[in-house]
Amino acid sequence: MTVYADILVLLNMTVDYFILAVTAAVIKKKCPVLRQLAAAGIGGVSSLYIFAPENGVLADLLFNTAACALMTLAAFGFRGKKQFLKASGVLLLVTCVYGGIMTALCTLFSPRGMTVSNSVVYFNITPGILIGCSVAAYLFYFVFSAVFSSASKLAGRCRITVKAGGRSVDMNGIIDTGNSIKDVFGESEVIIADKECVKRLFGGTDPTENDTLKSRYRLMPCRTVSGDGALDGFRCDSATVSDGKKSVTLEKPILAVSGTPLNDDYQAIVNPVIFM
Repeated sequence: MTVYADILVLLNMTVDYFILAVTAAVIKKKCPVLRQLAAAGIGGVSSLYIFAPENGVLADLLFNTAACALMTLAAFGFRGKKQFLKASGVLLLVTCVYGGIMTALCTLFSPRGMTVSNSVVYFNITPGILIGCSVAAYLFYFVFSAVFSSASKLAGRCRITVKAGGRSVDMNGIIDTGNSIKDVFGESEVIIADKECVKRLFGGTDPTENDTLKSRYRLMPCRTVSGDGALDGFRCDSATVSDGKKSVTLEKPILAVSGTPLNDDYQAIVNPVIFM
């Protein structure tokens, strides 16, 4: 089958745009449209790899890994090694899943006008059909996102103000079931916060430093993927959590110190149950 380079690049650029959208949703990172388009452009150009001699699965994987790294830099920038590797890994995984599905379809059904070579997918369709399908997929994506974002507050964004002893700290947060810590000695809500934010509020995180910290200290049992553990916690005077539509005031919540640094664009995690 004849492969046209212009349709190949445009098709894969369109697909990569949506792959990047899925990646951004998974890693909970905003990707500006211009950056997303630039990254998708890199993906589209990289699809010209279909014309290279077949060099095996390992060569395909190395090429796709390099392409994903460049796309990650274009879409999300470089905000530290950990964040870069996470974003690159998720993008590579989503790309491999897509490539695997397309390869399976090609192998099982051998649809006319479709070919897969060097892990690159090509459809022999007219530009009009491609643009029409792209617009339809784009609209479907936003309708799908709107329905599920209104039906669930999981991983939604919020603004948190915590007060204690005359001080207050403002934090960007996410609403996520990843915070499932319970106050076993009471019914206080628990907010997982970045250590630096806790330091700003209390002046430190070591309860042996002063009596105020010692009186507020709570040991918070928790469960992680690596097993059972505990986080240092401190009782606050109050906290206000707002998701932009609804604001909730918490009385004497507990601020649990995250065992690892949180994301660059949020410093706290609250459970969706606080809005119910």
